[in-house]
Amino acid sequence: MSGIKEILVPIDYAPPSVAALRLAGELAAAFRARLTVLHLVPIEVYAAGDFPIMAADDQRLDEERARLDAHVRGILGDRVTFDTIVSWGSPFLQIVDYAIERHADLIVLGTHGRTGLRHAFLGSVAEKTVRLAPCPVLTAHDGAALARILGVERRAPLPAGQADVGSVMHREPVVVAPNDTLEVVRARLADADVRHLPVVESGRVVGMVTDRDIQPFLGHLAHTRVNAVMTPDPATVTADVSVPAAAQRMVAARVRALPVVEGERLVGIITTTDILEDYIQAARG
Repeated sequence: MSGIKEILVPIDYAPPSVAALRLAGELAAAFRARLTVLHLVPIEVYAAGDFPIMAADDQRLDEERARLDAHVRGILGDRVTFDTIVSWGSPFLQIVDYAIERHADLIVLGTHGRTGLRHAFLGSVAEKTVRLAPCPVLTAHDGAALARILGVERRAPLPAGQADVGSVMHREPVVVAPNDTLEVVRARLADADVRHLPVVESGRVVGMVTDRDIQPFLGHLAHTRVNAVMTPDPATVTADVSVPAAAQRMVAARVRALPVVEGERLVGIITTTDILEDYIQAARG
């Protein structure tokens, strides 16, 4: 059972936060987690004589909520259920407060990569959030390899944990045979609450079939065989390979799960969800 149920993603509409939103959406879908999107509106301050006055306009908040809802739906579509929050205040303090209030298991945060004097004067919201957050923070920089696996572009490698595949994989995975019907596939995917099934024949992995593979055949599941839609000769990994190396293999093969084999015998399966959970455990120390 995944320990990630609540994901918080703060956005400011800049390109890094758009990328973070896409990544957070993919993670929410992969973990079946609830996604909360937070946008913080700066409070306008103006002088009236010797006293500063802060302007907090409820109408503006309503307009910003409508804008945020439309923005998130435009990026994520209907694939992910999400909540939106618009509030006033200091970015990193509000992010931390909402992470505590929502019992967030993960914060996904875009970074602007400020350096030098600009960083010294302005500070880094990401840096302060990482320091004070009650949960792990996955930044756009940190999320690169995982993002590529999930189809979201980044530029830097994911600092995953140092575990090997054997310690994080699912043992005794649910499988299907090449001659099974897609009706059998759908039932086993639903019963096991998974998205990928190794296809095994005579004890040997001969393919992979996913929930996406069967979508075009809805209405014909009982009359379509696994071997007609599966990916044959899939990429595999052995249990002694490191988790980062398994992630790299997924990137190279453009897949989200790898059968784990010993010789030709199937001994487990590792998915992008397992890789992220290893990263989260490493981040928690």
